[in-house]
Amino acid sequence: MLKRIINAFITVLLIMSLNFVLFRMVPSDPALLMMNRDPQTTMAVYWRNVETMGLNDSLPEQYIGYMIDTFTLEWGTSYEYRMPVFEVTKAAIGWTILLVGTSTALVFIIGMALGKVAAMRRGKATDISITGFGIFFYGMPVFWFAIVLLIIFAGNTSWFPVAFRMTPGTEPFPITLDKIIDILHHMALPTAVMTIGGVAGVILIMRNSLVDVLTEDYILTGYAKGLSGKQVMRRHAGPNARLPIVTTLAMDVAFIFGGAFQVEIIFSYKGIGWYTIMAIWNSDYPMCQFIFLIGGVAVVVANLVADLVLVKLDPRVQIT
Repeated sequence: MLKRIINAFITVLLIMSLNFVLFRMVPSDPALLMMNRDPQTTMAVYWRNVETMGLNDSLPEQYIGYMIDTFTLEWGTSYEYRMPVFEVTKAAIGWTILLVGTSTALVFIIGMALGKVAAMRRGKATDISITGFGIFFYGMPVFWFAIVLLIIFAGNTSWFPVAFRMTPGTEPFPITLDKIIDILHHMALPTAVMTIGGVAGVILIMRNSLVDVLTEDYILTGYAKGLSGKQVMRRHAGPNARLPIVTTLAMDVAFIFGGAFQVEIIFSYKGIGWYTIMAIWNSDYPMCQFIFLIGGVAVVVANLVADLVLVKLDPRVQIT
């Protein structure tokens, strides 16, 4: 386990290094982007930006400074907002975690339940319907499905809001029951898109995994000992069939965040994905650099947690 944690730390260092190189390959001048769009701005402002941003240092010096700043939680100043990038995005990170966390929990619960039902009724109409649902939505682009729901609910009904995190003009704090309901109401469509898009793959994996487990000898032994079908499923088949789901969810963290970016833009949900697209559009490289870093670290941490959880769930697993 210690070796695995050290490997994860090394991977994070490599991500930080790649992040440094990537944004210095962009053909633009950060000091110029930091200047106000005012024709009367003098070159003294430009050279002050160069000095402040350390652009007159050599690349090794810039790299060392970047690593020190990252470990001391100094992630730079946004070109667009003229504020530290963390101050700009800290609220957005919370909104994205709320959206992604809710969707992931629903994906895990619904996907495992439907996959189990399909496996238990293998070859029957229920299995065919659930598997067909999974195959259909597994190949559906997230952004396309989001646009379809946007058109349906924006043009024909008023059941759910189709934009924003809350009703415009309101703030989440102090928290009240009305505000919680308002947030959930606005989250309904984005969450539905991400849940349906993600649950399809979990259904197929859970169903296939459970079908394989049900053919094992220890399942037959369980029936021979007099256990009922529900007991065999709960005590033996279910826990073993869950193992691939843990790995899949960890590997899908990057895709979940990618889907969140698309959904947040389409529904004007100002989470970290929305700020990422806006930062790319406005060439706000410190913002992009910070978001790419936390996204990469999130993937590494998710895979590390999955490895540790697998050891807990199945002692036969060896971490190498």
